[in-house]
Amino acid sequence: MYIIWYTLLVSAICFEGLGRKYLPGIPSMFFYFLKDAVLVFGYFSFPPPPSVRRAVRYLYGGFGVILVAGVVWTAIELANPSQESWMLALLGFRAYWLWWIAPPLVAGFLQDEKRKRQAINVLVGIAIAISVLAALQFASPADSNLNLYTVVDGQEVHASDAAIVSSTGRARVASTFAFLSGFGDFCLLVPTLLLSIGLEAKEKRLRYAALFATGCAAATIPMTGSRSSVILGGVVLIVMAWSSGLFFTPIGRRVLLGGVAAAILAVVAFPDAIFGVQTRFEDTEETKGRIEQVAVVFPPAALSYYDYPLMGVGTGMQQNARFSFQQVNTDSGWSSEGEVGRYLIELGPIGYLLVWTAKLGLVVGLFRSYRILKRADRRGAAGAALCYALLTMLGNLTFDHIWQALYFLGCGFILSEVVSVMRPPPLKEADVAWSRSATG
Repeated sequence: MYIIWYTLLVSAICFEGLGRKYLPGIPSMFFYFLKDAVLVFGYFSFPPPPSVRRAVRYLYGGFGVILVAGVVWTAIELANPSQESWMLALLGFRAYWLWWIAPPLVAGFLQDEKRKRQAINVLVGIAIAISVLAALQFASPADSNLNLYTVVDGQEVHASDAAIVSSTGRARVASTFAFLSGFGDFCLLVPTLLLSIGLEAKEKRLRYAALFATGCAAATIPMTGSRSSVILGGVVLIVMAWSSGLFFTPIGRRVLLGGVAAAILAVVAFPDAIFGVQTRFEDTEETKGRIEQVAVVFPPAALSYYDYPLMGVGTGMQQNARFSFQQVNTDSGWSSEGEVGRYLIELGPIGYLLVWTAKLGLVVGLFRSYRILKRADRRGAAGAALCYALLTMLGNLTFDHIWQALYFLGCGFILSEVVSVMRPPPLKEADVAWSRSATG
């Protein structure tokens, strides 16, 4: 039952786009909320054990108070006078907080070694399937059925209608996701996780499978046509190599050799993908805008950079789903593409600071995980914790539901490793016998 639930959860995250594309008779909202329903079912069916809850309290520490305050503030903003739709408000509240329950749930599931092996195999299989489809899409014309993004009001949206690389005419592929942003999320978060698993796996077959899936997924990163994905992918590789000991340990050498192999594969097999990303850097204005969005992840810069109402316009009012609500005024005078700007518009500066600090708690918890795992010589898992800590503030944790789900899924894997390190090892039979004799 456990592995069925986990398989459904990962599939609902990664294959949502296939349902939107090829099952237009089913409302797209069904596929959007399916992963949430699976998550909630798991939360009530398989509550995390006490060891996991203790680890969460230790890692997140005093930030729990800020988290509660952030939840309360977003609840208050549901009743903001500028709020125009209760359904949109509830959708927004879900976007802020629902998936925070995923890490302890996933970590509890992974405490059983058999389930953990099965979970890794599921993730490896899905990653390879997504990578193969991405390669097929990239090799196909941008207007082909393979490059169908989604169906909106009965109209098919292909890559040729939405996103191609002008210098090559190639599609910016989305693989199994509805839009290329979801595939970009996958290309950053899942290879990082698979690499850590491959470096830690004791079984040779499982280690090679995870590393092979990592290479496949990493090689498809340039197919997104995303500059940020390529840059962050390189940063992740460097951080993983550094945390694994660079040239001085077998694990560090594996990371570097694997990264070089993936890069060579991408260049040789898909040179157009590399060239397409390279030419996109020539758009200096857009590139400058992307850099500015990274610079304003810190509150002092964000508060002076963005325009926003003092008390916000209400939880959920900047969600992409607002365009599907006819009663909602989408031209309210406040808008932002960046997640930080959306926080400020929805919640005002007080709410933004609470949410930002709650996210800072995730960063601190992941850094604590890194130290614990590094001391235990779990270099692969430590590297994943460090990478996820660096990516926390750069990803769209609230306004991109695919990033959100994959990020917290990865945090669950990292948390499971921390719990296994913090938990005292089981007593051997000789130790039990000695204990009994010593106590009379």
